[in-house]
Amino acid sequence: MARKLVASLFIIGLTAAVGCHAEFTAATGQPTTPATSGSAPAAPVETAVPTATATATATATPAVAPSTVKQEGNKLTLPGAIVFETGKAVIKTESEPVLEQLHAFLEGKKQITLVRIEGHTDNVGKPADNLKLSGDRALAVKNWLVNKGVDGKRLISVGFGDTKPVADNAKEEGRAQNRRTEFIVVEVGNKAWMGADPIGGGTVFGDNPRK
Repeated sequence: MARKLVASLFIIGLTAAVGCHAEFTAATGQPTTPATSGSAPAAPVETAVPTATATATATATPAVAPSTVKQEGNKLTLPGAIVFETGKAVIKTESEPVLEQLHAFLEGKKQITLVRIEGHTDNVGKPADNLKLSGDRALAVKNWLVNKGVDGKRLISVGFGDTKPVADNAKEEGRAQNRRTEFIVVEVGNKAWMGADPIGGGTVFGDNPRK
């Protein structure tokens, strides 16, 4: 009888001892490994935290504002003037927003197959120098547009020098108006538009797409 009582007490003690080591971590819900004598306590099992999967998001294409360039008859009216460095055929950076509007217009009007870019000056200086300056400036505008992707066959750069003033050259205000760049639609669908002549009486600078 005494032996049975001792055996029962031994089994109860063993069960209690095992129960003490069958612990669960609050973080993982997994049982810990019982520590053995002479070894470091086992590290708790960590549950992997799900990482957010990077999803490719389509980059929204910015809306392109409609061009503010207007066509009146055969003439294109730009939202501002194209300005050059004094005495040079170098386009100032302040003119680029205006040229961007022209570029957008031409890209949206592919039926316009030829535009004459006209360069004009005031009457200060020698007529030959003014002609060259006006033609070089027209060509600079053409090259700018071609570099932006406009087909060069749709553009012809023509210089007029001081031969077509629109204001009085005797006044600075008038001279400023005479220093200008104009854009004339001369062909639509590869046919003359409103009887326009591609050159218009000026001098072609650069390639002539209608030769």
